[in-house]
Amino acid sequence: MRYSRPAVLGMALALALGSGLGGTALGPPAAAASAVAAQRSVPAPMVVEQAGDDTIVQHYEQLGGSGSFLGTPVGSAYDIAGGRAQDYTGGTIYWSPGTGAHEVHGAIRGHYLALGGPAGFLGFPLTDETTTPGAPGRYNNFARGTIYWSPATGAHEVHGAIHGHYLALGGPAGFLGFPLTDETTTPGAPGRYNNFAGGTIYWSPATGAHEVHGSIHGHYLALGGPAGFLGFPLTDETTTPGAPGRYNNFAGGTIYWSPATGAHEVHGSIHGHYLALGGPAGFLGFPLTDETTTPGAPGRYNNFAGGTIYWSPASGAHEVHGSIQGRYLELGGSSGVLGFPLTDEYGITGGRRNDFQHGSILWHAASGRTEVIYTSIPAALLGVDLERIPTTQKVVALTFDAGANDAGLRSILATLAANGVPGTFFLTGNWVNQFPSDPALIYNSGNRIGNHSMTHPDFTTLTDAQIMAEISSAQRTIEAAGGDPLPFFRFPFGARDSRTIADANAAGYVPIRWTVDTLGWQGTMNGTRGPGFIVQRVMASAQPGEIVLMHLGSNPDDGSTLDAAALPEVISQLRAAGYGFVTLDAALG
Repeated sequence: MRYSRPAVLGMALALALGSGLGGTALGPPAAAASAVAAQRSVPAPMVVEQAGDDTIVQHYEQLGGSGSFLGTPVGSAYDIAGGRAQDYTGGTIYWSPGTGAHEVHGAIRGHYLALGGPAGFLGFPLTDETTTPGAPGRYNNFARGTIYWSPATGAHEVHGAIHGHYLALGGPAGFLGFPLTDETTTPGAPGRYNNFAGGTIYWSPATGAHEVHGSIHGHYLALGGPAGFLGFPLTDETTTPGAPGRYNNFAGGTIYWSPATGAHEVHGSIHGHYLALGGPAGFLGFPLTDETTTPGAPGRYNNFAGGTIYWSPASGAHEVHGSIQGRYLELGGSSGVLGFPLTDEYGITGGRRNDFQHGSILWHAASGRTEVIYTSIPAALLGVDLERIPTTQKVVALTFDAGANDAGLRSILATLAANGVPGTFFLTGNWVNQFPSDPALIYNSGNRIGNHSMTHPDFTTLTDAQIMAEISSAQRTIEAAGGDPLPFFRFPFGARDSRTIADANAAGYVPIRWTVDTLGWQGTMNGTRGPGFIVQRVMASAQPGEIVLMHLGSNPDDGSTLDAAALPEVISQLRAAGYGFVTLDAALG
């Protein structure tokens, strides 16, 4: 039995209101209740079916009927997923009590059907196909998502948290553009993603939905994407504060990008230290590399525009940059003799410094010179008061003790500089306090500094505690002047024994004696000695690894500075005999 459209529609409305179809039962008006009572013999499913069919017909007519893009009906209306549908030559109108009647056609309809239509996860349509505002495409909203279409990208669905974030970023009219894929499970990782023309939105239960695009996205994929060590994104791509670039934070690190450096990742302890130093806006700038294994050493590093952060399990993460880094790399970097850095670069009197596992590099501002200080003592030098550098090469180390005054210092420095010869200067702490500007003159001229105690006592008369105090006090005093005496120590008066040598070793020092003492400190001896006496003594002892002891000060009786006066000829005759000149660092191998 077929009822007239007005009668059936009235019954359907009454049933919908009374039985809660699509909402909460509110109770029908009296007239509707009477209509329902009068028609109780009509089954409820038939009433709902007719209401759906009538609504579909009304929507079809609103769209232009057979003269519209939908064309003419194909067959009869049919049940589908708790609703009704009517196919046409140009599309389909779907209806459900909760969503009403809406058409789907073309490529969007084809994709909708491929995803299960109303019975699929998208459910019934909420809109007709509509032009995307601000973008050359089309879309249909459905109960649980949207299908977007453009000529360039085809039809793809977006739903859930990814869809919400996509709309927050401008949808198709935003920088992401139209989707290139449906929402898809991330391979090897517990999450989901949609690719778009301008990037990708990733989602996981732990991180939510965030976009990644451009060069950062390309590098992210090269590193394994969500299944790699970086994991899912924690942020959208964001402008780096205080620096001209961009970044995305991920669960396992960050990828930074700038026009000059490209995209590189930083993670773990190196990343933490990088951020503590100001990140891209700090002196290190943007990364130039991903974190990389240090060659020949058990650690990691990232190069940055302004330097490098190194990390090892034993040393932690520290930066090296500028002239100090240049010297460090010349020495082999982390796989070289110095090992990994133990500090960042820090200020000292007159310059800067980095400490490493086996030494330090100092930079002196006045000369622009770097100085390497080795703190590891070779086993062969333990228990030894070294009298000669252990080598077969024809090299000589010129050493100068300072304790009395500095009368000969400037002459000696001028001679060394004029001949391109380095020396090693053993300073007492008291002498540094008396002549506080002299240490800078010494190391800025390219020379090495050693420890000669604080007050120049006979160490064999001191207790172990007194010895340690003498050595450490002198070290602190010299360091305060901008130098570092480690690891070379000279006993005052040359007085030493096995106990005092062991104490010096325990303080981190190699005791250095001499091959020949010029005796210049004794003066002219009433006019019986001159510079020639000094030259003769040095040349008589000439041998590979010779250590020459000279003094900076003047003789207290006659005021002579014989060592300073003899130095030019000493250098000349040694060179003529085929000798070169080194600092005591040559003794460390």
